[in-house]
Amino acid sequence: MADHIAIPGEFCTLSLAGIEVAATNNFTMNFDRATYGNMVARGTSKWRTIYPADMGATFDIDGLIVVQDTSPAEKQFDDLFTYSVNGTAVALIFTLRTATSSETTFIYTCSAIIQSLTCAAPQFGEATYSAGLIVSGALTQTQGTVS
Repeated sequence: MADHIAIPGEFCTLSLAGIEVAATNNFTMNFDRATYGNMVARGTSKWRTIYPADMGATFDIDGLIVVQDTSPAEKQFDDLFTYSVNGTAVALIFTLRTATSSETTFIYTCSAIIQSLTCAAPQFGEATYSAGLIVSGALTQTQGTVS
């Protein structure tokens, strides 16, 4: 039996416009497919037939709001706000990889628009944000290695 290697979240990345998003705690990729054809013709089987239709995807991210850091350059909350206000479609890259750089990495790429952006600043806690991105066009999956 082959060894199975779990993918730890801390080695996964989310990049917007080619630059990683700073201090993200959680990424969620949501994929959905619409269907049609749930009608049953008279005199046929009572079982309906479903056909696949269009596909869509969204990403949900959350993290800590950190002070702007220029070295290394990372996308910050203020960048996400600017993209959101301007309605800018950004290139999104989401990687799922193991702790070993030579292992297979799943790389998801698409164009996305920030649909929602939330900020929370509790009095005795850390300031956090969450964002919802909606994919525009195709979400593609490739495999490779990422160091």
